[in-house]
Amino acid sequence: MTPTAERMWTVRHAVQLMAMTAAALSLFAGTPPAAAETAKVLYLTQSAGFAHPVLPHSEAVFTRIAKESGRLDLTISRDASTLTADTLAEYDAVVFFTTGELPMDEAQKAALLAWVRGGGAFVGVHSATDTFYEWPGYLALVGGYFDGHPWHQEVTVRVEDGEHPATRHLGESFRIHDEIYQHREWSRADVDVLLSLDIGSVDMNARNIRRDDGDFALAWTRQEGEGRVFYTALGHRPEVWDDPRFQTHLLQGIAWAIGAPAPAVDATAAQTAAEADAPAGGRPADADRPATPPAGADEAAANTLTAEEKADGWELLFDGESLAAWRGYRRNGVPDGWQAVDGAMARVGRGGDIITVEQFADFDLRFDWRVEEGGNSGVMFRVAEGDGPTWHTGPEFQILHNAGHRDGQAPITSAASNYAVHAPARDVTRPVGEWNSARLVVRGARVEHWMNGEKLLEYELGSPDWERRMIASKFASIPRYGREPRGHLAIQDHGDPVAFRNVKIRRLDMN
Repeated sequence: MTPTAERMWTVRHAVQLMAMTAAALSLFAGTPPAAAETAKVLYLTQSAGFAHPVLPHSEAVFTRIAKESGRLDLTISRDASTLTADTLAEYDAVVFFTTGELPMDEAQKAALLAWVRGGGAFVGVHSATDTFYEWPGYLALVGGYFDGHPWHQEVTVRVEDGEHPATRHLGESFRIHDEIYQHREWSRADVDVLLSLDIGSVDMNARNIRRDDGDFALAWTRQEGEGRVFYTALGHRPEVWDDPRFQTHLLQGIAWAIGAPAPAVDATAAQTAAEADAPAGGRPADADRPATPPAGADEAAANTLTAEEKADGWELLFDGESLAAWRGYRRNGVPDGWQAVDGAMARVGRGGDIITVEQFADFDLRFDWRVEEGGNSGVMFRVAEGDGPTWHTGPEFQILHNAGHRDGQAPITSAASNYAVHAPARDVTRPVGEWNSARLVVRGARVEHWMNGEKLLEYELGSPDWERRMIASKFASIPRYGREPRGHLAIQDHGDPVAFRNVKIRRLDMN
């Protein structure tokens, strides 16, 4: 993007931001006095499965826009076990941004359904459909189950119901960069679709597409007894939460579910903002302009920690500029083959493996990685410096371009495997050259491998299964492999270009 084009994008986005934020914050403006009481909303962000990194940011944004609306009294909870009939009676709406089997007993589940059917408002955001797979009543309530996210990119979203309060500000379609869900056990016969994916904007040959009908709903509503349900699959990325269109979409969806009067959006202002740069023919500018900054424009946010992450004990292992947290394996400094390049820690030449200066026992490690065609690398943990290479002690989270390397032909040596010992559940790698998001959790003997939002592998060091697999592997004759109680993290130099960013760690053995 040229400097002039970037300035134009910034100005247009600022105009849109001001107009649409004003529209969103006028949520209950003009409501009759009898209906103008503050609505009490509970925002539940407990993760019993994958914990989305955006959750703290979403809480901060939601708190701000609720306060600025002047009509929402927001409470944030990270504990579903507090949801009882008495608790629910205090609220007008409950918003779930959750995952997994939440800690609610049968009485609590029945209370939630009774509360909604009696007139309560239930709102689900993004991974709310990745919740309660073992509770059929929840499936009926929310309207569908998460079934993977084949795309994480800029897409075109079609507005199927432009008259609904949650979508009337969006025009006929819009562009946005987000993680795009597909759903199972979902039917148009059971819900009223508001938004859906324009499949012409994505690669329909992408991995893990499981729908044959090309129907990917991204927002819907339904009635549950006397209550209303609103769900939006958007909201994975911080930039989406910062987008005034999403804020309006969410607030208006909540207002509709509560039953608040609808004339809250200043449609003229929103339309004026959307058409600020509309091309000839009147097509909204959003159809041609990304909702978030162009590729590379959001990189300034990389390699940083939020205030919430700092409070939770996260530490950066790379700040975008310095490799001070690292050194060469059996060396005092960082080899020249590893350098900070454009905000990434990159292997640019022969340098050998690098390790963290510090050692770790139990931890939650998160990082983004990217390789080129046929690229190969790995991240090892609990590495001890000895006579042999790093992999003589440290199990390896495999980094690989599966489609371009022979190791990718066998799951047990593919990306996200515990190299040559345990295979991942599936291949969720993104196309070569794109960033993949990884997570490695080590707590005692239990180890989890995550990638691109999916838990792919779990194993227990020293277990009978581990011993059986290790003996059948190339590590059988290496006595210290996987036996160290603590050690360095290591990144492998396999001779290929590889880059890492957003490398952060939280120590679990200090909690």
